[in-house]
Amino acid sequence: MDRDDKSGVDKLRDKLYSRKNTEDRSEIRTPLEVHAPEVPPAWQQESPVETEAPSLAPREPKKTMSLSAKFLIGSIVFFIVAGIAATLVFYGGGNLISPQNIDLQIVAPSVIDGGKSATFQIITTNRNQSDLELVDMIIDYPDGTRSAADASIPLQHERQSIGTIKSGQQIKRTVSGIFYGQEGVQQKLKVTLQYNVAGSNATFEKQGEAEFTIGSSPVSISIDAPSEAIAGDPLSLKISVRSNATTPLNNVVLQGQYPFGFSVTSSDPKSDAGGTLWRLDNIAPGATKTITLTGSIQGQDGDERIFRFLAGTNADQTDTQIKVPFLTMPHTLTVHKPFITGAISVNGQSGKTVSVAAGKALQGVVKWQNNLSDAVSDVQLVLTFVGPALDKNAVSAPNGFYQSANSSIIWSKDQDGSLGSVPPGGQSSFLFTFATLPPGAGNVLITNPTITLNLEVRGTRQGGSSVPEKISSAASLQVALASAASITAQTFHFSGPFTNIGPMPPRAETATTYSIVWTVKNSSSALANTVASAVLPPYVEFMSAIPGEGVTYDAASRTVKWPIGELKAGVGYTLAARQAAFQVSLSPSTSQIGSAPTLTGPLTLSGLDRFAQVQVDSQAAAPTTKISGEAGFSAGMDIVGAKQ
Repeated sequence: MDRDDKSGVDKLRDKLYSRKNTEDRSEIRTPLEVHAPEVPPAWQQESPVETEAPSLAPREPKKTMSLSAKFLIGSIVFFIVAGIAATLVFYGGGNLISPQNIDLQIVAPSVIDGGKSATFQIITTNRNQSDLELVDMIIDYPDGTRSAADASIPLQHERQSIGTIKSGQQIKRTVSGIFYGQEGVQQKLKVTLQYNVAGSNATFEKQGEAEFTIGSSPVSISIDAPSEAIAGDPLSLKISVRSNATTPLNNVVLQGQYPFGFSVTSSDPKSDAGGTLWRLDNIAPGATKTITLTGSIQGQDGDERIFRFLAGTNADQTDTQIKVPFLTMPHTLTVHKPFITGAISVNGQSGKTVSVAAGKALQGVVKWQNNLSDAVSDVQLVLTFVGPALDKNAVSAPNGFYQSANSSIIWSKDQDGSLGSVPPGGQSSFLFTFATLPPGAGNVLITNPTITLNLEVRGTRQGGSSVPEKISSAASLQVALASAASITAQTFHFSGPFTNIGPMPPRAETATTYSIVWTVKNSSSALANTVASAVLPPYVEFMSAIPGEGVTYDAASRTVKWPIGELKAGVGYTLAARQAAFQVSLSPSTSQIGSAPTLTGPLTLSGLDRFAQVQVDSQAAAPTTKISGEAGFSAGMDIVGAKQ
């Protein structure tokens, strides 16, 4: 066997045992080491091995967090840490841009005279290490500021685009305006700097403000008025406007702004624009003009009401507003409940004005109450009637005394003993009746008639002092009398605006035609949208109408309608009455033999009283075949006869 053909085992054997092999066999054998056994000095008792019975419950799998949840939590933590770090760096001044490194200085005068132009200088310095980009400067002016270029233009909010403020750069801007206000009042000019920084879309702000005091105004306003008022009692205010200018002021205007519940009774001089505007024209240097305003105010006990009066100029005589204001002066008063209250109602209506029909009897009630915490003695109520439409012979009061000389009713302890002493909170009411004159009474037609009822309640307060105190209260009610409109119908056969045919007297089942004329009258007030109408019975047919008045017939509803429209006051009294005419054909039935049939249904007239602002309605009886006052007509011609 060749050496190369020997197996690996044979080669290894030759290598180990061959005499020819000169290799060091020590390198092949593993050296032997002596190990001393560790023997304990004494026997140790081994604890018995406890074998645990295998648990039959399934092993709970170990909970692991998903990768997406780990990523989300890590992102949130990262952004919170980054936000806190950015905030600390930004506002701590350690970053490149910080609002604390921006100086915003406003140079302003300490005192500015009202009505005069003033200038402010705004200085901005960027002490940041980076530029401020897209910079806008926003100026907020005090209320009432006007443009220095044109005093008629209000100036409230202004925005100036600056662009970029480089690091270390300082810019200056100048703004001007005309300022108004009450003398000695402090006002503020506010400036806001808006800017962006490189690498961010956020907009940042730097704010500043300057305070100044209004010095003298071109005019001054003083208000002489009480600080307290009784609800419903007359109230007077005196408003004085004084010129502080060294030259004449032209086209001076005063405007009043009244609180809720205030009603103007009169003013001296008279005002424009509904009692709120006075044109004072020109005021010389140092001169004063005064307005006296009278009215009354309503409110709950303890309510505060604020009046405001604004002075300024406006050359436009047709404009109802102040174009260039100078200053506004407020006045506050407290409303108190009256010691004694009184009220009037007529036909169940109350308020400042009520509307009733003219020429009719009316029933009224007066009520009063003691609002004091003390008793009131010797109470007396006096109700006075004022107005030419009053029927003085038709006034009465069951528990009162009517004094015809001055058209007044008096209630006192002489008529009602309960008025001798009234406890706190005590109250009572009294009835009365009156009537108005019919339209045209005494050959006089009263236009837009009214009757004013004035109530005065008087008494003596027995308070804590030994001196009795006289107290009183007043109330008033205006009764507007609606116009008395009327309509009548008249029948014609032998005369009238149409030629009529048919037998007279009429016969059953035979046609006979008639002319019907409507006449309308109206007394004291104009009526709007006036309409007259009537419905035809089934045995009557509409033929035609006289053109001009617009009378129409609706076959579906069988209604004849006359759209009168505007009906003037005095029509049928001082003016000619309005009339309209139409023709109908009567074909009576045998069941109507021996009767005088109606030719239309009842007449109705309606319209809106422009003065009293109420709907006026009137009705009239239906016309029949009975004709009165026409030549050729005789008794019995209205009765339907048997057919032939």
